[in-house]
Amino acid sequence: MPLQEPTRSAATEYARNDLPGDVAWHVDYFDFISDLDLQHRIGQEFYAARYLYKMWEGFRIEETWATQAQVQLQVQQYASIYEASLHHLLFTEAADEPEVKRLFEYEALVERPLPGHIMDRIKSLNSGDSNEVVGAVRTTRRTQESKIRFDSKVAAAVALGIINEDLGSEIAGFYTARNYIHIHAELRQTDLEWQISFARDAYRRLLPFKTQASTWLMERSSTLRL
Repeated sequence: MPLQEPTRSAATEYARNDLPGDVAWHVDYFDFISDLDLQHRIGQEFYAARYLYKMWEGFRIEETWATQAQVQLQVQQYASIYEASLHHLLFTEAADEPEVKRLFEYEALVERPLPGHIMDRIKSLNSGDSNEVVGAVRTTRRTQESKIRFDSKVAAAVALGIINEDLGSEIAGFYTARNYIHIHAELRQTDLEWQISFARDAYRRLLPFKTQASTWLMERSSTLRL
């Protein structure tokens, strides 16, 4: 059963009062994202994050469970925003750059039979583990886009100059914090203030992230036109 009027309208008005604009404003905030569908989705998530934060703020529930719920939701939302934005900047805007292409590559040991006399020699030197000895070569293999680690994406973005190293380190930290606040990990991480600081900083770093990414895109566009 929904809240009755005027309570419902008062709650909605409270949540929206301090926001700089409506959903459209928050979508426009990500005008550096050239994929319009993605821009709209990221903007919606940004609006939802700010709206829900204000709603929780209005509740003033001074209990640990409420603070943890608020922090968890905020960190997850902002980590998703950074991830989606960086993914687009790397794999759409900078897809042809060597730093991005290298993200798909990794080194692996692949079993390769060695000549019998070499294997016999190796086994004689490792008699205790002779049954476990196999020949192998180090080779470069390719991975799928979905399996590339977020910290590797951040490192590539820093190398390309999309964001600076300090901001990259913080953004990688937000993503790590998202994993820390899963319930089992959360039980091992008891510093709630540490979690709150990540949620707060994740919001505050959006502006420098937007500024740096936009500047990189403008400079890149100018270079490509030369």
